Amino acid sequence: MLRVVNVVITRQRDFFDHGPQHLKPLPMLEVAEQLDIHVATVSRAVADKWMETPRGFFPLRRFFSGGLETSEGKDMSWEAVKEMVREIVDNEDSTSPLSDQAIANALAERGVEIARRTVVKYREQLGIPKARIRKDHSN
Repeated sequence: MLRVVNVVITRQRDFFDHGPQHLKPLPMLEVAEQLDIHVATVSRAVADKWMETPRGFFPLRRFFSGGLETSEGKDMSWEAVKEMVREIVDNEDSTSPLSDQAIANALAERGVEIARRTVVKYREQLGIPKARIRKDHSN
């Protein structure tokens, strides 16, 4: 398990230093090949284990995910993309919240090309309501 954790710490250094938007894709298969062990061994090693980090406690499994390459050639995990969606919504004008397509466009401006339907999926996973529900009607 220590060898697996060492790979995670090395590979996810940017996450520990700069936050969730810097989580990189890290397939278990890649770690298994690097350590010359079976992927099932990696899976068992991280199952139901948590890691205390400067950013809080996280399930060890969170550090293993797929991802994409940004238009700048930077690797980004799906979890990091979700954090970008959360940040965009957190910073929107509450009197005129962004549509899912507008969120996808904002991500594209940051080099992350994903479909509107993927934004919907991530927004729902994050528990963020639709734009019409987020709208502040107090004015």
